[in-house]
Amino acid sequence: GNVELLQKLKAQAFGGDNDKLALALGRPLEEIEAWLGGEAIDEDAQEKIHGIAQVRLGSENKTAE
Repeated sequence: GNVELLQKLKAQAFGGDNDKLALALGRPLEEIEAWLGGEAIDEDAQEKIHGIAQVRLGSENKTAE
């Protein structure tokens, strides 16, 4: 799901740093923390998360196959 992707992105692309993740998504830190805590992620943010994941995690995911 989206929360899992967000957690993976945070861990692998941003060194587990919520601040860097918030900056990359252009959202306040509180919102990132709320999503990680299980709150619904809006559609615009979901698209951004998927877009960043494709760029940041894409090459890693391909080599893992």
